Amino acid sequence: MLQRIAIGGPLLIAALLIGGYIYSHDPFARDGTELLKVPLSENDPSLDRVGDLLYLGGLDIPRMGQNIGGLSGLRWDAQTQQLIAITDDARWVVIKTSEEKNRIHTIEAIETLPMLGLDGEPLAGKEAGDSESVTAAADLGWVVGFERNHRLLAYREPGAEAIGVEIDLIDEFGSIESNRGLEAMAMSIRTQLLCVERVPLPDRPNCLVSFDGDELVALNASPPAGIRDRGAVPTDADILSDGTALVLFRSYSPAQGNTAAIVAYRPDGTHREIATFLPPLTLDNFEGLAVREEADQTYLYIVSDDNFSASQRTLLMKFELDAVSE
Repeated sequence: MLQRIAIGGPLLIAALLIGGYIYSHDPFARDGTELLKVPLSENDPSLDRVGDLLYLGGLDIPRMGQNIGGLSGLRWDAQTQQLIAITDDARWVVIKTSEEKNRIHTIEAIETLPMLGLDGEPLAGKEAGDSESVTAAADLGWVVGFERNHRLLAYREPGAEAIGVEIDLIDEFGSIESNRGLEAMAMSIRTQLLCVERVPLPDRPNCLVSFDGDELVALNASPPAGIRDRGAVPTDADILSDGTALVLFRSYSPAQGNTAAIVAYRPDGTHREIATFLPPLTLDNFEGLAVREEADQTYLYIVSDDNFSASQRTLLMKFELDAVSE
């Protein structure tokens, strides 16, 4: 039930001039510039709701001539009206969507930029460049969280030179596994949230949260029961204007495949399941979540990390959040 669509404008023309090839589509092919529209469920293309979310369309994004892939964090930039993503090989991906009646139609433009270190040189290698989370901070610009070498770096804008951030993640969380670092990070005037990629234990929380300027305290963020027993862990988070933190969880096993969920954690200490994604819904390795608030409407974007694998996809999906759940 996939629908082919072509990206318009100079980007497609440039790609064709450079590439000079005929693109033959395969469901898991990652080369080329052909975008595919994806339904919420391939078993039921008319399905448009999951939990408290109304589906507003999604795209399967190929390499786009820029090796697009590995997207591990996502944010909506209200100033530029673009999505800002990061990859787990230290690159920025700036996405300008084209939308009709609030539904994703295509991608107007997409650009990758190298992520720089404190020396102004591009970060290279997994130890230095495994960027996994991104958020906006009023006094720092864009803040990026890394694993393996667990640390934070700030950037005035994508592509700018890095600025050091004096937060010791090991001091905050204790021991952190090399490949299970700061996967989720969200900051706003009211709320700050940091989550590492692990299942919480009574004496070892997976998240730290601060509401209304309070100090960071432990938060054992746990997914809904339907995916908890599959070992689902936080992979991204964002903040609503009322201070509520939305946490994206995902799990994967070769036998059961992918699952995902979004849970809201409110400043009053309560939490609520927003949606749980189980087969036969369209699923992949979802690692990015972005909130977009306009007037009285709240939209969520989620994106998957294909790990640069031919068996996974880069899916960008958009939803509207029911007002009653906010």
